[in-house]
Amino acid sequence: MREHTYTVRPARLEDLPSIFQLFLEYEEKVYGERQTSEFEVREILTTIDENDRKALWKDGKLTGFSLLTVKDHRLPSLLMVSPEEQMGDMMNELLKELVHSAVSKKENERDERVIVLSANLETESETLEEYGFTPVRHWFQMKMDLSDYNGILHYKEDGPVLSTFSLDETILLHELFEDVFSDHFDYHPTSLEDFKKRFQRESFDPSLWFLLKKEADPIGFIMCTVNDEPGLGEITHLGVRKDCRNKGYATILLHHAFTILKERGMTSAALSVDSESLTDANIVYQKAGMHTHRSFTRMDLKV
Repeated sequence: MREHTYTVRPARLEDLPSIFQLFLEYEEKVYGERQTSEFEVREILTTIDENDRKALWKDGKLTGFSLLTVKDHRLPSLLMVSPEEQMGDMMNELLKELVHSAVSKKENERDERVIVLSANLETESETLEEYGFTPVRHWFQMKMDLSDYNGILHYKEDGPVLSTFSLDETILLHELFEDVFSDHFDYHPTSLEDFKKRFQRESFDPSLWFLLKKEADPIGFIMCTVNDEPGLGEITHLGVRKDCRNKGYATILLHHAFTILKERGMTSAALSVDSESLTDANIVYQKAGMHTHRSFTRMDLKV
């Protein structure tokens, strides 16, 4: 059996074409469609520290990519290798680098950090478990075909009002965001300063964030991004204040987002939802016309 030569080094901007091609090949094989744009890959390579993004080369060809980010003690990460026979071997090569980067984030020996990865394939799950990762939660990606969407919602005159988010409403939105997600799985408070970091992303577009208000009091929100290359609109966050749930407000927010995303030229909308959501969010999304497109597993490793 031929032995392969693996090389791991920091992923650089000049590697963009090769990394983007890896994303395309992986997504076509695993999802059946592309979901990532070249713009998004470029944003990764220009905003994440070089030491926290790695490229794996096998026999001179780029076949793997990983990155690590910091979110309190959690380290949300990505590990992607070409789905082929040596997939597990290639993952292990990158996992060694990923764990090394994670350990470097620790302030002292007692400081605990948790690497968070997603597994889409059985091989990925098996390899991560063999390395010491633990499956923590199953998630769904739900999608909506917008090609023929023409949903119309009838608003009550005395009902809540939808408006586009304004930056001077940041404190209001942050407070509502914290209230909404405080009862969600693995919730950790986010400071106002950390919340504002979203505004620094090149993909941030305030015209795709919306607030639902009742008598000028915010009771819900929906935050979206657009990905022009694959025509995918992503709903990154959706929430309704605890005392206002089960009144159809999430449905109002969803259909408003679908309408706006279609106007922006998107052919589909997607979001991720916890399969064990206490708010039965997946049922709400199904009733709004979304369907489960794929599932993935959150895998954690304490370092």
